[in-house]
Amino acid sequence: MNPSRLDAITRLFADRKLSRRQTLGAGAGLAAGVAGSRLTAAQDASPEAPPIVPDADHGPEMLFVQSFQSGSIVPSEQAEGRYTITLDHGLGETIYFSDRPDRIVGSTPTAAFLDGLGFPEDNPPNAAILTQNPDGDATLAVVELFDPVYDAETATLTYDVSVLEHWKDGTRLAFTQTPVDVAAIGDTFGTAHLFIDDCQGSDILCYSPDRTLGIHGHVGSILYSEHDGFCYSWGAWECLPCQPWIADAEGAFRYWNQQCNVRFPDCLENCASKYL
Repeated sequence: MNPSRLDAITRLFADRKLSRRQTLGAGAGLAAGVAGSRLTAAQDASPEAPPIVPDADHGPEMLFVQSFQSGSIVPSEQAEGRYTITLDHGLGETIYFSDRPDRIVGSTPTAAFLDGLGFPEDNPPNAAILTQNPDGDATLAVVELFDPVYDAETATLTYDVSVLEHWKDGTRLAFTQTPVDVAAIGDTFGTAHLFIDDCQGSDILCYSPDRTLGIHGHVGSILYSEHDGFCYSWGAWECLPCQPWIADAEGAFRYWNQQCNVRFPDCLENCASKYL
């Protein structure tokens, strides 16, 4: 792949701040049935909760790549304005890499990657789809990804996608071709590469087993701004809070459970945290 094209795609998600980790700058909570529903009284009752250390180790910012030999596109049967893209003969692995200073690179089994990244309807991953048509010309589209379905036996992956309208004009990003509408790619295509954005951003939600508290036991939230979103752990194969960076899922879960119980008296030291 042309290095300048790869650099432009990387900057699409970095310099232009398209990352999902930045979409909730004010820290709006994301969870089914409880988005934005925190108990103000419980938060006000914990002014002495220990702050997150701002210079603590921070998780890496990643970009992910999936490659396939061929694919096809049809209008989605599930939602108007979307398309279903089928990607055939994949590698079975999703490549991850980070920029300076970490320079981390590796791969995760695609099925595990899809389970760990998260594809919520209200904050889906962004992706650049680079395809090659039968004439050998490359076409680029910038989209949001929904509802992945992966067949490990055939290494076939389908997504529902919609065009990310704000990023149609890629000329400011020095692309060698201007991004197009998904429909312009063509019904079928050859080699395809998906460059997928980093983990989403959301608050950490604290739940008590006492369902009489709040909505479904939700007693409070630790805001996005306090942990700076979520970063991908290549060891745990999932997205974990970025700061402080605890790369193993069990350790991160224990830490944020403790934070919930220290911050919210209504937890009665029995709360559990929920990320996504």
